[in-house]
Amino acid sequence: MRALLYLTWRSFVNSVKRALKKPVTLILIIFLGVYAAYVLFVLGRLVTELRFDSADGLIALVSVWSIYIFLADFIAYSSRKGVIFRQAHPHFVFPAPISPKLILVHSAWMNYLTSVIVSLLFVLAGVTVFSVEPWRMALFFFVCCILELLLEVSLMVFLYTNESLSERFIKGLCMGIKIFLGAVALLLILYFRREGFDLDSVSAFFDWPGLQMIPVVGWNIAAYRLILIGPTTLNMVCTALYVCTVAAAFLTAKHMRCEGAYYEDAAKFADDYAEMRRRKNSGEMVTSIGEKKRKFRRISGNYRAGGAKAVFYRQLLEYKKERWFIFTKATVINLAASAVMAFALRQNVARTEVPQFFLLGMTAYMTLVFSGITGKWETELKSPYLFLIPDTPFKKLWYATLMEHVKAFADGIVLCLPMGVVWGVSPGMILMTVLIYTVLQANKMYTRVVVQCMVGDFLGKTGQDIIRMFMQMFIIGIGIMAAVVAGILIHVNLVFPIILIYSIIVTVVMGALASVRFETMEQID
Repeated sequence: MRALLYLTWRSFVNSVKRALKKPVTLILIIFLGVYAAYVLFVLGRLVTELRFDSADGLIALVSVWSIYIFLADFIAYSSRKGVIFRQAHPHFVFPAPISPKLILVHSAWMNYLTSVIVSLLFVLAGVTVFSVEPWRMALFFFVCCILELLLEVSLMVFLYTNESLSERFIKGLCMGIKIFLGAVALLLILYFRREGFDLDSVSAFFDWPGLQMIPVVGWNIAAYRLILIGPTTLNMVCTALYVCTVAAAFLTAKHMRCEGAYYEDAAKFADDYAEMRRRKNSGEMVTSIGEKKRKFRRISGNYRAGGAKAVFYRQLLEYKKERWFIFTKATVINLAASAVMAFALRQNVARTEVPQFFLLGMTAYMTLVFSGITGKWETELKSPYLFLIPDTPFKKLWYATLMEHVKAFADGIVLCLPMGVVWGVSPGMILMTVLIYTVLQANKMYTRVVVQCMVGDFLGKTGQDIIRMFMQMFIIGIGIMAAVVAGILIHVNLVFPIILIYSIIVTVVMGALASVRFETMEQID
């Protein structure tokens, strides 16, 4: 027991020490601190203006978090991917004469830390923003941090160590949860489509008695309502059911027999997690751990090219072998985000009578959000043959990134077209927004290469991403300011052409600077 406590504590301390040794850590701490203060300030202003600065507003936020974290934990634990195991665990921890239950409970320390931090943030927001009495927030912290953690640990132990459950049953359970999630999403869509998406309809949804009657997660929300608002017959009964459920789950997990059958899955997870970290650090978009084996299509055809153009055709062949060609998970995210924002902001956009500027703003935001995602082009920098091709550095850069420009254009159509059509933006404005999105994505790629040449590996990949993000925000900001001035002094229709022309000029300049990186294979360390 003491050995596990020591291992857990040293893992936490070593993680902090490794982070503090990196120069980028100080930058991240300052940035996150300023950003957190800004978010709290904006949140306070927003809830005050919306008259949402009461316990009802806090309950709405807590309800969303409770539903999300419960279902996410259930899916993660049922698939045995909710606890992070390192590659050293199968060699040093699992063979130790320690109960497999204790090893599992101690290995999930990062999950507990997340729950405690979120609980403290809710308590801070409740006292400062939502004007809730401190004694109520103390009870809230007890339920959020103690009872929820007991339920989470019990659920984790039950799903990990229950050796009597077959793999088929576990898969069926995961599928059932996904079907339930789909049903809840459909229910929300139908509800807000009928009632409209405004503050009154959102408040009415969280006050709906049926929400508190949902087993476990609804009972948890009822306990929060009992603490923050006051007792009613419904929330008292549901709170009692929640406490009984936590007690029953804890006793069941405590007396459950476990011989360590999950060790094999944990060892495989450790390898998959290490691979995921490696791919993520290289800039790939990884959405899950232990992804299934990729399937490729059979293709035919011959391409002939000389010089740097051969790089483009090789990438084209690689994309043609992909199941969905140039469409990736980022495309799906763009489509989903566009559909949600199109209908959620439709009424607000209609009242402003300038929907084209909303479209431009959302496009710029999505460009910055996905600024850390790379494609196949960045692997070219790791290939020695690229630097041996007898061609100019600028042509190497252009043909190495040309497929990414095509892909960005397709993603831009997927992102801008739904919002533009629903908001009533003219086809010409939609086309210019798509072109602006494509150029900004190119600017992102070239800025990444420039930053790599400037700082090398001194600040790590995270530091490079932060510097690149600020550089791109600065570049976009200058263009927007110039376009706004021209729109005010001359005509509003000049905003889009000016931003597009400015973005093209800046991107060409950044491309010329980035082409230097394609001349020499050695990087600055």
